[in-house]
Amino acid sequence: MTATMAPAGLPVTLTSVDTFFPDREASVEEVLDDHGLSAAQVRVFRRIHGLDRLRFDADLDLFDLLLPAARGALAGTARERVRYVVYAHAVPQVTPADIDAAQVLAASLGLQHADAFAVVQHNCAQALTAMDMAGDLLRAEGAEGDCALVVSGERVFTPLIQLDYGLGQLLADGAASCLLTLGGDGDVIRSHAVRSDFRPPDAEPQQTGDIAVALLVDTMNRAVAESGLTLDDIDLVIPHNVNRTFWRQAAKALGIHTDRIFLNNIARYSHCFSADPLINYKTLDEDGLIRSGGTYLMAAVGVGGSYAATVLTRPSRKLPAEGDRP
Repeated sequence: MTATMAPAGLPVTLTSVDTFFPDREASVEEVLDDHGLSAAQVRVFRRIHGLDRLRFDADLDLFDLLLPAARGALAGTARERVRYVVYAHAVPQVTPADIDAAQVLAASLGLQHADAFAVVQHNCAQALTAMDMAGDLLRAEGAEGDCALVVSGERVFTPLIQLDYGLGQLLADGAASCLLTLGGDGDVIRSHAVRSDFRPPDAEPQQTGDIAVALLVDTMNRAVAESGLTLDDIDLVIPHNVNRTFWRQAAKALGIHTDRIFLNNIARYSHCFSADPLINYKTLDEDGLIRSGGTYLMAAVGVGGSYAATVLTRPSRKLPAEGDRP
């Protein structure tokens, strides 16, 4: 596809987001009982970490999970304007070796002309780092109005992936996709910050909760500074859904009240790999809680040492004059 290069300085915008979840829902107790946890251990997840329910369907195909959200994000978009399809997943292997998931997604969506590839290695921070990469590609190679589709989500296909008791982490099935547009009229992406702090398994100190909180807070503060704003300018933090315990610690380190972090979906969906920030954004948008002119900070941690944060602002929408209103 040939294109005329866009004028320099055009913003990359978050044009649309959509999500999808399996119909099957289970309580924390139902899922954790299958993992052999004691009643006291299960209570930790509910009473301390704030989990309640999650979506989990062992019979659901990966692409049946991903494609509805991707189609929703693409709705109304001219397919020829989509230059890139980026599949962001946290677990390194999500399909057999002979199946290229990104290529399957592109073909299923009628986007065979687009460059389609997967990104991994940032674990549950991967969707935000994929958005950063896709934005860079649009700025470097795109024309005004060109788009990138970022698809995020994966199946819980083994018990070893689903539960990490030490981290208070219980993985669930869920998918989210977003469409980024060069020079679009969506929410303006003001900055990204990414940090990797990988350590070998025998390194000291280990990657503890305190270290993870400190490194994420540093990444969040850097993203805010690079956007030209301060933390006081942020209306709401849109996090990953690991658990309430982690985000209470993060709020304390940031010096903000937990009310400024959207935590409602932790009890509703639990932790859906790297899709969480986009899932939470969609919920807030549907509920009318992303205001005109508001600025928001997405943030996520990938287990093992990945940290990502994104600042975005919804453009101000002027209300029609009194005489122009119906």
